[in-house]
Amino acid sequence: MRRKRLLSVTALMLTASMVFTGCMSSTVKKNAEQNEPASAPEAVAENNTSEAVSDEEGEAEEAYTDIVLWDDSTDGDANTLFQELADGFAEKYGVNVERVVIKGEDLRTTVKAAINSGEGPDIFTYDSGAGYLGVLAKSGLAYDLTAVAEQDGWNDLFKESALDACTFDGKLYGVGNQLESVGVYYNKDIFDKYGYSEPSTYEEFEAMCAELKENGELPLMLDDLDQWPGYHYESIWLNAFAGCDAVSDVLALKSQFNQDDFALGLDKLQEIVKNGWTIEAPNAMGHDDARKMFLSGKVAMYPTGTWEVGAFGGEEGLGDKCGFFFLPAPEGKETTGVFGLGQAIVVNGKSANTYTAVKFLEYMFSDEIVNKWLDAGFIPATNNTDITACDVTPLFADAANTIVTADKMGSNLDVLLPSKVNEVTANNIQELLAGKKTGMECMEEKQKILDEEVEKGNFEAIVN
Repeated sequence: MRRKRLLSVTALMLTASMVFTGCMSSTVKKNAEQNEPASAPEAVAENNTSEAVSDEEGEAEEAYTDIVLWDDSTDGDANTLFQELADGFAEKYGVNVERVVIKGEDLRTTVKAAINSGEGPDIFTYDSGAGYLGVLAKSGLAYDLTAVAEQDGWNDLFKESALDACTFDGKLYGVGNQLESVGVYYNKDIFDKYGYSEPSTYEEFEAMCAELKENGELPLMLDDLDQWPGYHYESIWLNAFAGCDAVSDVLALKSQFNQDDFALGLDKLQEIVKNGWTIEAPNAMGHDDARKMFLSGKVAMYPTGTWEVGAFGGEEGLGDKCGFFFLPAPEGKETTGVFGLGQAIVVNGKSANTYTAVKFLEYMFSDEIVNKWLDAGFIPATNNTDITACDVTPLFADAANTIVTADKMGSNLDVLLPSKVNEVTANNIQELLAGKKTGMECMEEKQKILDEEVEKGNFEAIVN
């Protein structure tokens, strides 16, 4: 859920744009050290010498082959997880999984040209939604997984949302890898100091912010120098004030953004800055610095996503002194959680190794492996996890329980809408936070660009 210009797709330039970690396959490490390109899939295919392997279900034997994986998990627990997945599959089936780790922005701008040139990965991570994976599907660059999903029972294995977000024109082109939500983290020590519990209405939330400011506390952190946090603020406040059903109607093209409740939500977001309940200039604060302030105990609340659960709830974070709640709706309305998928796992539509790539995808979420996602601090978008069997932090358990038991599931908009709509949104949210635009002005411009994208065929109705 984050967003450069198209780079030259010679192998040398690809290597220059990649960020390599210290725990990749030996092939990738050697290439990085020599500043030379990783072997193209065609070259790797010449060395595929593994014997034919029968899968556990006794289907017809087919040879497992070496494959190339591109992902953007450049550091932390996600990097460790993807390396374990690649190494485990390689060891089990006697093949090589050549893992290439690339910054997400670079992966998005290079993968299409790389696939078309024959230098692309066999399997890769990518943003779901019509403006991202939908473009690959329409161009024939993503493999149609519909038949294998039906054959192998993916409807039972994966959450419905993990498949729906990757389905276009009735065909499946990827699988969402993890459930994510955006909500509000809070410092339990500060809440205890003032006798607060998690607010149940937006009016309670506002009263808390006002009292915290009066007592010299910083109630809430908002940062938007990097712009992508603004996408999440928009989704949080729109779902709280308009409600998830109204947001879904807009995505289904049954309604429009330029409605009073949508505008009110953004006006309320703007009021947080006007009232001094956050830092003076959110547009000048980077996300990393904002995180540091929250983790230092200087901020009471911080709206962001569940990808921060591991950091915020770990030993180097606030530990068990950190909690999580969904921004409550105004009195009389039902609170809506805001959900999305971390990314999609996609198979190259032009790969010669689709059989093995699909088997690797299934391996990642198999019963024997799936809890590795939980151990790493992520909630896989599957139905076969057991959180009680994992050693997780109290914050992770709290957030996971909040997500799993949510009555209403709102949409995180940026991953579902076309990139041109997101570009307008990024700029408008900054102007909103700076007091230069009203909520209605932002919503009218967003709807105008969405209408243009629909007319161009770049967005189709999303019907739940």
